Amino acid sequence: MYSTVGLLKNSKHSGKLIGTHQRLDKIARALFARLAPEDVDFPTYKEIVHFEGTRGPDGLKRKSPGVDEPMHFILPDDDDGKLVQMIKNHHHNLKIALKDHNRERSAFEASWLAHAITDGLTPAHHFPYEQAISELMSDKDYVTIFGQPIKGIMRGDSLKQTAHNNWLYWGPEGYMTKHIAYEYRVAMITKRKTMKSLTPKLSRKEISRLKDYSSLDLTAEFYNSLKKIHELKMYDTFREEGWTTDLSRDTAQILLPEIVKMITIGWLSALPEKPITEKPADNHITDKDQNAKA
Repeated sequence: MYSTVGLLKNSKHSGKLIGTHQRLDKIARALFARLAPEDVDFPTYKEIVHFEGTRGPDGLKRKSPGVDEPMHFILPDDDDGKLVQMIKNHHHNLKIALKDHNRERSAFEASWLAHAITDGLTPAHHFPYEQAISELMSDKDYVTIFGQPIKGIMRGDSLKQTAHNNWLYWGPEGYMTKHIAYEYRVAMITKRKTMKSLTPKLSRKEISRLKDYSSLDLTAEFYNSLKKIHELKMYDTFREEGWTTDLSRDTAQILLPEIVKMITIGWLSALPEKPITEKPADNHITDKDQNAKA
């Protein structure tokens, strides 16, 4: 999902022109405030959004293409568990940071956790891009310009093959063309709709359940939301028929409120059950740590 505009590298305005992630985070932070205890010590929206745009996962992909990139894709029918593990890592680190009263680290983890959840529930991220890119990149080395690796150019073993591969990727019906077109439509709906209309409508029973945040199981909640969204087959419909009025309706009434709800659950379920007076040892988890264990 969009968190910035590609041309605004390192700009302080990064993410303010579209900023789907920022918009959803803002709505989720307002919902969180309604459900969390009044005296909870949690980063503000401004602190959280500081780690979006060029300071977020999308910015990392631009700064160092192919190097420790967070891949926020998931195949609901054939999940390898990588994205969910990434979500669990950020959630674990957020819990520790909140117990430590480390606001900067808490804001970072809250932001990157929300980003991973949002991308994981976005239908355009339920497509096997890694497999497609691997097939199109006959030559696995990135094209470089002035020594800087350029992501997004499908390099083949010859000029002819490179042109063919890039047509399949960037052509009118190309993998990335469709991906960008879908997310652009979602971004425009997110931008136009009011915060109230994108806030999930919760029953009293659901509000009571979410307020009992210590009993929330983030992994189970995420998979439930993923199943609910995947059953709509939104991206399949878009690839076959283009953007439709049904897609607009389902995006505004189901997809975006569901993402907001899951971001909120991610934050709520990380809250400590009681104040911790003694600072625990630093045991934050990184994706590199997880890969080393695998």
